[in-house]
Amino acid sequence: MKKIIFLFALAATLFSCTDNDDTIVNDSDLQKVVFYGGTSNERQWNINNDLLTNITLADGTIVEEFTYDSQNRVILDVKYTSGVISETNTITYNSDNKISSINGLPYTFNAATRTYAYSYGSSFTISCVVNEDMLAVDFIRTGTGAGEYHMMYASGNMTSFEKMTSGSTDIVKNFHFDGTYVANTNPLYNAVLAAARVKSLTDPNFFVDSVASTGIAGGFDRGAADPNYYHYGIAMSTSNTPTHNIKDFSIGTEVLDGSMNLVDFYAFAEYYYQF
Repeated sequence: MKKIIFLFALAATLFSCTDNDDTIVNDSDLQKVVFYGGTSNERQWNINNDLLTNITLADGTIVEEFTYDSQNRVILDVKYTSGVISETNTITYNSDNKISSINGLPYTFNAATRTYAYSYGSSFTISCVVNEDMLAVDFIRTGTGAGEYHMMYASGNMTSFEKMTSGSTDIVKNFHFDGTYVANTNPLYNAVLAAARVKSLTDPNFFVDSVASTGIAGGFDRGAADPNYYHYGIAMSTSNTPTHNIKDFSIGTEVLDGSMNLVDFYAFAEYYYQF
């Protein structure tokens, strides 16, 4: 009972702070975004010079780090497990900024169909249709690590995400951008765009929370199999300290059943700035 009361109190505090006048800061001062804080899934996305440089656990242990060239393109993506390198992806580009190889394996790009392809006798093949921002729309991998992802976009926002394995849907999220926060630009978008273009070919699960959308969603549903609606609420910071690195705004998720009753609440993202 105490847990339920706490969830309702926390949700009421967060969602009572939200209205159409909540204008989110959108500039190069963003330093960090903490996803799912306080849980075993917590990840801290650290930003430097308006680029995602690394992802860490709560204790600072690096999970993944990105290296950029002089054109702000990701040329090295390294993943770690328990502090030890577990995966390395080295990326090269053509003169027109299209990805030409990953780990020395050549990728072709068909401009007419806007499709990347890899099929050079290895243990897998990849076909990935991208949108005008070079972000994955339809990703299909066969052979080793087989699976597929399907995304839909509207006005620069990812409106749906689907992950499939062996023809069955594992994850589906339909994002809604027609609510309270439709006017707010996603301050993380510019920082993750270069990494998202690489992840389109190496790890489309990167898009599961619609992080590469130009706007901030008002919530999402999980399709017909889940009757709940996952509504986002934003709480703004009131701090005007000249120099600080504190939470400037948070996004929480309230889980609503088919009758719009609150059944759960959890933290989603906390945005930190340095002024």
